[in-house]
Amino acid sequence: MSIQAHERNAGVRADDSFADVRVRYVVTMRVIALAATFAITGCAAARHEPAVRGMPIDDPDASLSAVWVGHATVLLRLGRRFVLTDPNLGGNIVLIRRVTPPSLTPREVPPLEFALVSHLHADHFDTWTLRRISHRTEVIYPGGGESYMGSVGHPTLALRPWATVERGGLRVTAVPVRHSGGRYVVDALWNHASTGYVIEGAGRTVFFAGDTGYDAKAFQEIGRRFPNIDLALIPIAPARGGNRNHADPKEALQILEDVGARYMIPIHFEAYYSTAVPIDEPRRVLEEEVNRRGLQDRVFALRTGERWMLPDVEGRKPWVTDEKAPEGASKTASR
Repeated sequence: MSIQAHERNAGVRADDSFADVRVRYVVTMRVIALAATFAITGCAAARHEPAVRGMPIDDPDASLSAVWVGHATVLLRLGRRFVLTDPNLGGNIVLIRRVTPPSLTPREVPPLEFALVSHLHADHFDTWTLRRISHRTEVIYPGGGESYMGSVGHPTLALRPWATVERGGLRVTAVPVRHSGGRYVVDALWNHASTGYVIEGAGRTVFFAGDTGYDAKAFQEIGRRFPNIDLALIPIAPARGGNRNHADPKEALQILEDVGARYMIPIHFEAYYSTAVPIDEPRRVLEEEVNRRGLQDRVFALRTGERWMLPDVEGRKPWVTDEKAPEGASKTASR
């Protein structure tokens, strides 16, 4: 190779290095600008109180119940086993204000079989919360997220799509969804760890979508492999359609139809201030679309802290309560 060729190659490498630095600088500045926007405008957002603070009453005739703790955090009971999805019982995330606080504190969470992490973003994988729940809880997370588990003092297990784990009468299967990975914005360029889950136990099946955009192929395949889903937990914000990472209310209802679930509880809204959509828009749009499609008996838009129950008794429909159980008691409800 000639001296001139070496010099040209060195120039190309220098140009590539400069371009890489420039891209990182642009990304960093955009993150700073976004954080500043949240800091300035988020302070003006009104605070919302949960409908229930603490554990609501439960139904002894229901083998499946779900408490919407807030955001993507749901406390599921299947028989006598408990699962917590995307554990986040904390408050603000850096400069992003939490408008509606979680309905439970770590001390109020019962012993868990699993904590399911859909992806590593701070609003879904909160290490503060994990440090305060029982260290016997097994944390399930998406394959590819191993390097983010160093601060977790629990038993952990990574699941790739369609992989399954069984413990204590519960069966959890990772299923494909559509969302960005990473934890610190920039690392999403090389980390793509993200998943949904199907949880089976006590004769019931729950689909937890975590955080996802719409992907017809993935959701129809989930419905094909799991034809008897009782409950789907599907995000409805923050987006207005066509967003790769976030489903809007209309897309969430299409996900419900694709997976073939009997019932749906919307999640991932009304917790954090967002510049993408007003905080009251997802619930309003969902209600309009539910009424238009005639899905009033299948979609339950809970308020933070409310519990949804599916009785086993023939002919009884699911019902919702905002009645708090007495302190120190494990009260069940009759209806």
